[in-house]
Amino acid sequence: MTRSPPNSVRKPRRAADDPAPAKLRRCILSRRERSTANLIRFVAGPDNRIVPDLAERLPGRGLWLSANRAALDEARSNGSFTKAARAAVTLDTEMAEWVSEQLAGRALNFLGLCLRSSVIAIGHDQVRTDLNAGRAAVLLQATDGAPSARTRMRMLATGLPSVEMFTRGELSQALGRADTVHAALRPSRLSTQFLRECGRLAGFRAIGESRLPAETPDNDAVPPSVAQQNDLQDRVGIE
Repeated sequence: MTRSPPNSVRKPRRAADDPAPAKLRRCILSRRERSTANLIRFVAGPDNRIVPDLAERLPGRGLWLSANRAALDEARSNGSFTKAARAAVTLDTEMAEWVSEQLAGRALNFLGLCLRSSVIAIGHDQVRTDLNAGRAAVLLQATDGAPSARTRMRMLATGLPSVEMFTRGELSQALGRADTVHAALRPSRLSTQFLRECGRLAGFRAIGESRLPAETPDNDAVPPSVAQQNDLQDRVGIE
């Protein structure tokens, strides 16, 4: 049996759905260095068709783009993907809808993981209890829930991120609970990952009354160190 050498530290393995740690990459449209938390990675497949790589694991030259529909439409129309890929590539006309569906699926998958890890409260009374006790980190409400009830719950969650981007049908399916309108995520790595996906999804789906965290500061807001400057250069697709 193979044993680790003495005093070695074994790196924890990332789960299949965990996003890669945020780094800085250059957007193929704006040419600005930004955190990958605010970008979507695309790659060109063997047939030179562009596909989104939301988990950031597919092989090939990474083409990073700001996570919003307008950027995707502009990059499609002005040839940014072709320039960045250095080859003639094609994009499906339904790409924005495809990205939106995949981002929503990833976010909802993290909700299911929160349920399995017991870091979520579900239901009006349970959520109120968590909010009043200061145990909640994120308020989650269905877009088609009663407006007055959602407003009252939002007032209890002052200062907390609030996500109102999913229907009760979507939440019920993700959590296996019928007619889910209110939920609260407790502080955890999973709640952070859920918010990251919701932040990217906000560029493709109406956010309603959501209160999402501000974007992760990019290169313009936080000047990089000399080491970072040497490491960044033009990193379109270097992954």
